[in-house]
Amino acid sequence: MMDPTTLAATAVAAVAAYLLKLGDAAVVESAKTGGKAAFDWIKAKLTSAAGQEAVADFEATPAAPENAQALQAALVKALAKDPEAATALAKLLADAPRGSGGQSANVFGHGGKVTQISGSHNTTSS
Repeated sequence: MMDPTTLAATAVAAVAAYLLKLGDAAVVESAKTGGKAAFDWIKAKLTSAAGQEAVADFEATPAAPENAQALQAALVKALAKDPEAATALAKLLADAPRGSGGQSANVFGHGGKVTQISGSHNTTSS
C-alpha cells in the first residue's frame, strides 16, 4: 500500500484533473469518473474546519498550488490517523478508469524527428 503522502498526492492529482476539466475527451471522461469519486470521498473524510477549508479553497481555485498543497496536507493527516481510510482511498484510485494514454507530437522545421514509445519492454536504436 502507498504511504499517506504519496496516496494524498495521487488523490489530489486526480481531483485536480477533474476540477480543471482537461481537454482530451478520454482524459476528461476518466477525470470525471475517477476524479469526482476521489473528490466526493475526500470531502466526506475531511470534516474538520481546516479540512473543509482546504476542500473549499481547492474546489474554488484548483490551479493554485497553495490550495493543492493545503488539501494534500489535510489529507495526509487524515490518512495517517486512519489506515483503513488509506486502504479505501488506494482501492478507489486503483479502480478508477484510466485515460486513453494517447500521445501527440508537434514537429516543426526541416528534418525533425520524433520517437514515442508506449507500453513495456520497449527498445529503441538509432
